[in-house]
Amino acid sequence: MPAVSDRLSRWTPLIFACALVNFLLAQTLIVAGMTWPEMALTAGSTLVTVHLITLGWLTLLMFGALFQFVPVITTKPLLNQWLSLAVLILVEFGLAGMIVGFLALNHGASGLVYCLPFGGTLVLAGVLLAMGNIVTPLLHSRPLALPGRFVLAGLAFLLATILLGLTFALALSVPAFTPLVAPLLAGGVGYHVLAGLGGWFTLTAIGVSYKLLPMFMLAPEERGWWGECVLQLGISGFGLSVSAGLLSVWWPQAVLLNAVQYLGWLAIVVAVMAYLIDVLRLYRTRKRARIELHNRATFGAFLSLAAALVIAVILVVSHRLAAYAPALVLLVLFGWLSGLGLTQLYKIVPFLTWIMRYSHQLGRGAVPRVQDLVDEARTSPWFVIYFLGVALATLGAFINVAYVCRTGVTVSAGATLGLAFEYWRAWRGYYAGRARPVAPIPPPCLSRGGPAP
Repeated sequence: MPAVSDRLSRWTPLIFACALVNFLLAQTLIVAGMTWPEMALTAGSTLVTVHLITLGWLTLLMFGALFQFVPVITTKPLLNQWLSLAVLILVEFGLAGMIVGFLALNHGASGLVYCLPFGGTLVLAGVLLAMGNIVTPLLHSRPLALPGRFVLAGLAFLLATILLGLTFALALSVPAFTPLVAPLLAGGVGYHVLAGLGGWFTLTAIGVSYKLLPMFMLAPEERGWWGECVLQLGISGFGLSVSAGLLSVWWPQAVLLNAVQYLGWLAIVVAVMAYLIDVLRLYRTRKRARIELHNRATFGAFLSLAAALVIAVILVVSHRLAAYAPALVLLVLFGWLSGLGLTQLYKIVPFLTWIMRYSHQLGRGAVPRVQDLVDEARTSPWFVIYFLGVALATLGAFINVAYVCRTGVTVSAGATLGLAFEYWRAWRGYYAGRARPVAPIPPPCLSRGGPAP
């Protein structure tokens, strides 16, 4: 088995910090009224905000988590630690290029529009490097555990999402290319979103949660046939929905494609329901009597996912999905995905801090526990405020009242800032000095006759 240092991602804390900055910047743009819901969905500033959240926040968050936990899942080291830093640089610079390109579209700066496909190409390069770094230990692990198979499926959808996005970027910036993909540009954006939010983010989040929840709650990690059903139905559902939907862009009257698409949506519904039930099973079968704050707060993310599922079914059945899709996306982005990310960061950050700063001190003196690096009483209100803000923003989006939506995002942004401050305190060991001293580990026996004198 590799040493602990071989399975420690040295760049993950920096990736998390950059991701949080991007998330706060996106929330600030919404609060300032510079993007949707005050501006049109197709406005350049709206596209900037969407990609700050999806690429700058959630994708970097996922990469940072996977760089740390894939070696834990597989007991194999990453391909190369420095590739993680290269991924961060490429994605951040690529995102910056895309932002310039989106803004140039609105202001008619034709010379800067080419920054859009250039930035998308940098993001694609970063994604390919990340996939190589993550997939290598996964492919060398036999048999591959359930969380690892979720991650592989998510990465496949990520690649499809990035390629679709790059196609849109070329269509928007290269006039000669536009006629070739005009139908895709007109009707394929929704499937680009579905591949990203569902196939990449949701499947990967499920896989990571299947590792983190049992690990930190001391619950059974083996999910049996129930977990397999979630995996197979999730892959099939998102795969069928996205592929049939993209084909229907060119053949909208094809009845078979519509039937396949509805079959995919049904599989997604069953997969998400099965996952939520399995999460309840995890909580009920845990051995840890007291649930720590991050796992208590995660209920807000699971409730958001359940609410999004119910709302999505109602909208599809009533044929009003297109009208309320932005509000539904907001709930998924802020409630389910960002909520899960923020809550799990509250455990991951002190966990990494303990390994990097204190693990080498075991047996040499008093060492704080991981839980001693946080103050749950101080942090708990921030999670409550965050999810209340998300609920208010979602309500405002559904009733189409912009100031209500912006007020909700303002509340959630304030809570995000408070949580970021608590992550920083955990990283700096702010609360460690108040920890109860832990007795050092006694020296090992030096002889068979008894302990050393």
